[in-house]
Amino acid sequence: MFPVINRRRPFSACTDRSGKVVLAGRISRVSAIVPLFVAALWGSACSDGTTPAAPTEIAAPSDAIGVHGTGQAEDKGYIDGWFDGQEVQLYYTKSYFCAEPPLSGAPSNCEIGAPPEVGPRPGPIPTIYAIAAVGFQPDPATLACVQGSPCLNHPAMIDASRIGGPAAAPALSHSHILDSRGGGWFNTVNIRVFSATAWNEIAAAKTLAKVRELQGGNPAVGVPGVISADTPTNIYFFIAGWR
Repeated sequence: MFPVINRRRPFSACTDRSGKVVLAGRISRVSAIVPLFVAALWGSACSDGTTPAAPTEIAAPSDAIGVHGTGQAEDKGYIDGWFDGQEVQLYYTKSYFCAEPPLSGAPSNCEIGAPPEVGPRPGPIPTIYAIAAVGFQPDPATLACVQGSPCLNHPAMIDASRIGGPAAAPALSHSHILDSRGGGWFNTVNIRVFSATAWNEIAAAKTLAKVRELQGGNPAVGVPGVISADTPTNIYFFIAGWR
């Protein structure tokens, strides 16, 4: 990942580009041992045969703090996602974008629990839902990114302190759900799943509707012990297309 321009704190040795790999097709299902307190604390790709096309990027405000430069080389590849009951492959062509404010304790400047104040471009931006497993390890076949393993164009560390987690922690094992087609920048909404049974229901349905059902029809609250509310983040991903 890209080095962080951060005027509020010294640069951390935990850089985002260390160990970065290019992935193609389904990611390798690598198991890794990670600190158990991370999972305990922060509850935080059907083919249509078309070739993805990358939309034109509009630059972010030049005074944003911690913006990840898009002029450097970035990896390209596919990560699994779920859409309308089917598995799709999302074509990532740029590194993630996180900028302060909101203030983040992670070297990536990525924050869970606060909405973004600086975006990668002006105007409305669609949502991608990161469905994260907390307190259990799902079947690797149902995961897009495995905790402790490099995930294409994703931040290595995220600040989860606003939801009771560490100020700098690796992302949990997670999958992605989209509720509409499109290409370009997507803002991430984090949803944490605390029950293996609930996770398996979501993985079988592969729809946002199932998530809403498990949230009791109230995404602002969620259901304790089962699934969290929709949680805002300042994390953006660039998905050029799907297949």
